Amino acid sequence: MIIRVVVLLLGIFFASCSYKSIDYGKMKKEYYCIKRINFPRAEATALDTITRAVSDAIISAGGRLECSGRTTKFVVINIKSLSISPIGYSPAQRASIYKVFIDLDFMLENRKNETVFKKNIKEMAQYTGVGLTGDVERRYAIEEIGRLVSIRIFSILTGK
Repeated sequence: MIIRVVVLLLGIFFASCSYKSIDYGKMKKEYYCIKRINFPRAEATALDTITRAVSDAIISAGGRLECSGRTTKFVVINIKSLSISPIGYSPAQRASIYKVFIDLDFMLENRKNETVFKKNIKEMAQYTGVGLTGDVERRYAIEEIGRLVSIRIFSILTGK
């Protein structure tokens, strides 16, 4: 008798531990187009990193990147400032610790070029390397700030 009760309770427990499948085909997809990224400096690495961060955030949030007639939202990024400064040096007197600060405006526009959403994003990151590989630590510090910007934009788009 006790074995039957235990088996019944285990059956109920395992039946409640299932997952619910989600049909992504029925979800409404938003179409985004990265209209422009305004950057006051000629910093190719930072511009590429921010572009990649915005693209990754949109795709991760369930949106589609497409600049066509189906596009419903246009993304505009205004980078106000980007500060990259070495704060630590290796014994070989090469910069090994970088501090990066970014201040940007994330805006969504509709088809009529009206701003429907605007959010200021400020992030700071620090990257520690060994100081022996030239400018690689600086590049990794910029990529670290790009990851933080991507997470922030993802949370804005998903509302979480």
